[in-house]
Amino acid sequence: MSGNLRRILIHGALFLFAAGVLSNSPATAQDPALAGHERWVTSLAFSPDGSLLASAGGESLLYRAGDVKLWSPAAGEAVASLEGHPTCVWSVTFTPDGAKLVTSGYDGKVIVWSVADKKPLATLEKHKGWVRDVAVAPDGKHFASAGEDGSVVIWNIEAEPKEVRTIKAHDAAVFCLGFSPDGQTLATGSVDKTAKLWNWQDGSEKAKLEGHEDSVLGLAWSPAGQLATCGADRKIRLWDSAGAAAGVLEGHKDWVNAIAFSPDSTTLASASHDRTVRLWDVAQKTEKSVLDGFESSVWGVAFAPDGKTLAAGSHNDSLRLWEVGWAEKFPSANEEEGSEEP
Repeated sequence: MSGNLRRILIHGALFLFAAGVLSNSPATAQDPALAGHERWVTSLAFSPDGSLLASAGGESLLYRAGDVKLWSPAAGEAVASLEGHPTCVWSVTFTPDGAKLVTSGYDGKVIVWSVADKKPLATLEKHKGWVRDVAVAPDGKHFASAGEDGSVVIWNIEAEPKEVRTIKAHDAAVFCLGFSPDGQTLATGSVDKTAKLWNWQDGSEKAKLEGHEDSVLGLAWSPAGQLATCGADRKIRLWDSAGAAAGVLEGHKDWVNAIAFSPDSTTLASASHDRTVRLWDVAQKTEKSVLDGFESSVWGVAFAPDGKTLAAGSHNDSLRLWEVGWAEKFPSANEEEGSEEP
C-alpha cells in the first residue's frame, strides 16, 4: 500500500449533527451525546427507516480486530456488535429494505449480514487485496465491491450471494463507488485521479470523468441524479448524470475524504482532513456552513433518511448525537479521549 493510501485511511470515531446547525454561519462540534465509542470508526450508515445507525472500524486502521456495531439513535445505545472481520472494517451499507448489511475491509473480505439475526449470511473472498468500499443497487438485488487491484465485483445479493461479473475498472485501486438513483449506472473513483461511469449490467464503460489532480477518495449521487466526487486535491467536483462537468466546490484546506447529499438534493456535506465538515448549497455552488471544533481529521458523512440529522466520522473522538432544536442528548459519562497507532 502506498504512503498516500495509508494516509487516506485515517482512524475514526462517530459524530452526529442536527440539520439545525446547517445554517449560513460557522458551527462548532460539541460534547458527545451518545454512549462513548472507544474504537476507531471508518464508515457509517443509517438504515432506510432511520431506526439504526451502523458503524464500522476496529482497534486500529489496518490489521487489528475489526468492528461492526449497530446503534439506536433514538435510545442512544449500542444494539449489537457483529463479529466476523479479523481486521479493520472500512465500509458499511444497508440494503434498501433494511434487512441486510454489507461490509468490507482490510482483510479483503466482503460480508453480508442478517440485520435481524445479527449474523453473517455469507462471507465472500473474491478480491485479492483490501476492499475499500461497497454499495448496494437500488433494486436491492445486487451490490458492488471496490478492490485494491482496480477491479469492481458485481454480486447478486439474493438468497446465496454470487458473483455476477468482475469489471477491470481502473489501473489503480478503486477507492469509492456508488449506484445512480435509477440503478442504471455505477460510478467508480480511483487513486488514478479519475472517476468512471459504467453500465454495470454488461460491464461497459459509459464515461471517464477527468479533472481531479489527485486521488478520488469519495463520491455520492444525489436523489435527483447528480454526481459529486471529492479527492486529495482538496476539491469537490459536480457532474451531471452523463458525466459532464457541472461545477467545482473549493474551500477545504486538506484532502476531502467523503461527501453526502441531503435527501432533498439541495445540500452537500463534505468531510476533510482539515478537521471540518462543510455544508454546500448545491444549486448556488456556495458554502453554507462550516462545522469545526474537531480535534482530528474527519472522513465520513451521512444524512439520516429524514434529512434532519447528519453523521460524520472523525479520528480520535467519540460517538455524538444532535437533533433539530434539541440540546445535547444522552450525555456520555467518563468519556476518555485518546489515540492509538496502527
